[in-house]
Amino acid sequence: MKTRMLVSILILDLALLIMIVMPWSQGQSDDSDTNRPDGKVIFEIGQEDKSDREFRSSGFRGHPEYRCRVGFNCSTEAFPKYLNQAVDEYVDDGVELITIFFWLDKAYNNVVLRLARGGDETTVVKVDGKRKHLVTNTMLGSSEGYGVGVYNLKLGALKKGRHTIEMTVADDGKGNAMYQWDALALFAK
Repeated sequence: MKTRMLVSILILDLALLIMIVMPWSQGQSDDSDTNRPDGKVIFEIGQEDKSDREFRSSGFRGHPEYRCRVGFNCSTEAFPKYLNQAVDEYVDDGVELITIFFWLDKAYNNVVLRLARGGDETTVVKVDGKRKHLVTNTMLGSSEGYGVGVYNLKLGALKKGRHTIEMTVADDGKGNAMYQWDALALFAK
């Protein structure tokens, strides 16, 4: 009888632990690998050189969003240097929302978005307007200022055809309301 009661208590404790951990882990990737992913490069914006010098540093004041299409007008020279948190006045070299449109020539099971950037803010990444992922400075290993960090965000399977990636900064009270890009890249296997 005591053994049966002990097993029941252990099962209840395990179920409670799972209920506590599951909501926290949803939408988060457990991939802490910072190595460059293998596979086809769908797009690559910038170079991982711990510098934002190749990004555009002016011309975005009063424009809260930036949109580009891979293979058409998504060049580093036109890409905003900063992604800002929602503020009343936008800095001249950043925007509040970035949307990247891209096309996949076939379906892929393992798609990875590689983010390299400096700053303390949390990046909100939406894929096709549905799936939402958060990339924190802890995941990146970056911090306030220009301590550049890198993170491989696993996006999973994507079908053949047109897709979008939207990026904003979370209103989580961290950071200085802007961070600098080092590079962005999308890989598919």
